[in-house]
Amino acid sequence: MSKKRIIVVGGGPAGMFAALQAAGDGHEVLLLEKNEILGRKLKITGGGRCNLTNIKDKKEHQRATIHNPKFLYKSFDMLNPKELMKYFEDRGCAFKLEKEGTVFPKSDDSTEIINILLKDLINHGVKIWYNHKVKSILTTEHRVRGVALTDDREVPAEAVIITTGGASYPQTGSTGDGYEMAVDLGHSIEKIKPALTSFELKETWVKTLAGISFTETSLRILSMKNLQQWGDLLLTHYGISGPPVLKLSSYINEINLKEAPATVEIDFFPDKTEEELKDWFLNQSSGRKNLGNMLTEFWPKKFIEEILPFLGIPKDRKMNELKKKERNKVINALKKLQLTVIGLRPVKDAIVTAGGVNVKEVNPSTMESKKVSGLYFAGEVLDLDAITGGYNLQIAFSTGYVAGLSAKEKLKQQHTGKRLETE
Repeated sequence: MSKKRIIVVGGGPAGMFAALQAAGDGHEVLLLEKNEILGRKLKITGGGRCNLTNIKDKKEHQRATIHNPKFLYKSFDMLNPKELMKYFEDRGCAFKLEKEGTVFPKSDDSTEIINILLKDLINHGVKIWYNHKVKSILTTEHRVRGVALTDDREVPAEAVIITTGGASYPQTGSTGDGYEMAVDLGHSIEKIKPALTSFELKETWVKTLAGISFTETSLRILSMKNLQQWGDLLLTHYGISGPPVLKLSSYINEINLKEAPATVEIDFFPDKTEEELKDWFLNQSSGRKNLGNMLTEFWPKKFIEEILPFLGIPKDRKMNELKKKERNKVINALKKLQLTVIGLRPVKDAIVTAGGVNVKEVNPSTMESKKVSGLYFAGEVLDLDAITGGYNLQIAFSTGYVAGLSAKEKLKQQHTGKRLETE
């Protein structure tokens, strides 16, 4: 083979960015994608709008990362959110900032991001093979020598970067292929779990109200101190979902919820005190209006029809007949409604996969394997995950950036006969 080759396995955000950084210096970069298009999962992120990153500083990104935040120190130093935004801005993409520091293209269209990456890949001479699935990584004496495809062809290479993603949304191509490749090469995999997913509840009455939503709520897990999230809440046919639920799920996925269910407490009105609500009830107590009708100021009618029996209060209770104990039950439900979490939605339905390649076996400064020379990992295939808000995509881009640059630099050092320090 006349030219040295770097192969990137997987055409998501980490893979595309790794391929871009690896290009140049006279070698060939080959991006292998098993789908017919690049960025299939990237296309649906942020509801198709693509929450590219979060403008908050490095410390906040570390705080938002659930597993192994310290591993990301180097990669975040090499590519931070502002630098990532500048890359796209220099190529014509305008951004807008939304709540909590989230960053979206002004177009609200993820295809704008994908098209910029695709155009740049072509301009940098990266070869893209669509509909090509890798079966295994080929090695000789703990050194990469290429990949084997599922059609039994072997493609030689001096470096391979695995960016196959996790096991979430398998319909997009994230089916856990990278885990198998890593295990075959002697790597260990931290247990795969759902992250950023919805809660399954014990209470059946909630499940009959799928589609009802509440704005600006506060949720906390009672068994975990200081674990609280805010945002809109959605009732589903299996329990509850919404941004605060998704964030909390990444913290409680270590718990065996079937054996030890967790209690989630919902505050429907974080900006109101219990005393303020009590005053409201006392002001209405002299009227003969129906309690259910009065509560429509706080909750949707269908929700009221289900929660009153749950609280043991007759649906036709008049305000002037409302007992103090009943009033306190309603106020408590408005501020501290407790529901039982008996499970999380499965990995395939989760936004992100927790677990993956053990980062202790990967050099954080280069993303190179400590077990196989010339093998690199980036993105969700690693045991890295964060809460919602653009943090996970930043992880993908930053680790992909480091992996691509490191693979290129190592080839350059080998070509010049110099030793590249990787430990």
